[in-house]
Amino acid sequence: MTDKVDQYSIDGKANIIVERNLLKAYLEVVPPTGGGNPCSTETVKQALAEKHVSYGINEDSIKEALEEKNWNYKILVAEGKAPVNGKDAKLVYKFPLPSERIGPKVDEKGNVDYYDLGLIHNVKMGELLVEKIPGDDGIPGISILGTEIPAKKGKDFRLPRGSNTVMDEDELNLYATIDGHVTIVDNKVVVDPVLDINGDVDFSTGDIDFVGNVCINGNINPGFKVNSGGDVEVRGFIDGAEVTAAGSIMVRGGITGCMKTLIKARDSIHARFVENSRLDAGRDILIREAIMQSFIKAGENVKVSARRALIVGGTIQAGREVEAKVIGSQLATQTIVEVGVNPHLRDEYQELKQAKEEKEKTMDILNHNLQMFQRSGVSPENLSETRRIRLIKMLDDLKSVRKELKQITDRIIAIESEFHKTKAAKVRVMEVVYPGVRISIGQSIYIVNDPIKFSEFILDEGEVRLTSLR
Repeated sequence: MTDKVDQYSIDGKANIIVERNLLKAYLEVVPPTGGGNPCSTETVKQALAEKHVSYGINEDSIKEALEEKNWNYKILVAEGKAPVNGKDAKLVYKFPLPSERIGPKVDEKGNVDYYDLGLIHNVKMGELLVEKIPGDDGIPGISILGTEIPAKKGKDFRLPRGSNTVMDEDELNLYATIDGHVTIVDNKVVVDPVLDINGDVDFSTGDIDFVGNVCINGNINPGFKVNSGGDVEVRGFIDGAEVTAAGSIMVRGGITGCMKTLIKARDSIHARFVENSRLDAGRDILIREAIMQSFIKAGENVKVSARRALIVGGTIQAGREVEAKVIGSQLATQTIVEVGVNPHLRDEYQELKQAKEEKEKTMDILNHNLQMFQRSGVSPENLSETRRIRLIKMLDDLKSVRKELKQITDRIIAIESEFHKTKAAKVRVMEVVYPGVRISIGQSIYIVNDPIKFSEFILDEGEVRLTSLR
């Protein structure tokens, strides 16, 4: 009878279930049958050893699993450390990406500026364009078998170096090597010294403000502005726009605009024709066909040289020479031509005269206040702190204004000396100058009352004298 009972007595067992990633092991306690013995801690540890589980074993979890109420349940009894994968490298762009430069600017009041689309981003030589934050290798893990689990390294990215950029020695920073417009071409950061506008400057481009040369393959439409730190080339026309350049401005077509157009270059301006516009050049203004009803200012020469070579109406100011085939018209259109004085110096002279007058008024007020103090007979030592500070400030202001007034006066004297250097100034008329034209050389004036052909106007002994072309 006893043998029969023993035949059905089976001790409890410990089943160890190991996850495929070797990070967790579970214990399932199988209960005994018949008169068998329950599973023991030693049995569990032997089962773990048979599965080669040696790391992250939790003794409390084993005790929990051995409790009768938890038999046949899977209990986590060993857990490894998962690897921490490395972080990917990161590229931080220090300029707005082209995809971010969309839409007109909106101010804090909600006003929309459709002329400012922000499509161009200027950078200076040496400016940081992209910063690379390196990735890392991560942290290895440990399996429940006690073996190392390698971490996955973070992805690395190279700096997107394009033309006119340079990396530092550690290849962590990308810099601009020139002034220009930064953009992305074929996933590379590029700094371009020339800005090419494929069509017109209009609401599709907004205003243009660029540190380098600008080439516009179409027109500049009314109301828009173009500002360049270099040269500007316009292959179409300029109509009612404002264009400024630190270099020269070349217009293949003409310039028009009901006096709303302002073209200003530090160097020279070239165009086919000019009508109802304002031009201002530090050096020469060279027009091929005609200047009509415009206000022209050139530091050196104004010349119209092609087949028509006409100047009619408006005011022409040049530091040295004005030349055209025809000046004025048969209708006696009022045309003013002034040479011999750099118009920019003339403008500066007027501003200085006004500034001098204002400084002199300020000095008179300060002197009057100081005289009032002196007449009061109060010694500075007996003044209150507030009045003493006011007195010191008046004396400092007087000293400062006196110094500024001297600088202004010296500059006025220097410009006046330039006004007298008009010997080389002249107006050359290759065909005819009509009545209605007033020619000024320096401080002298010549009024044309009859048509005059093939003539040159020069300054001789303080008077404008008419001579034949030489």
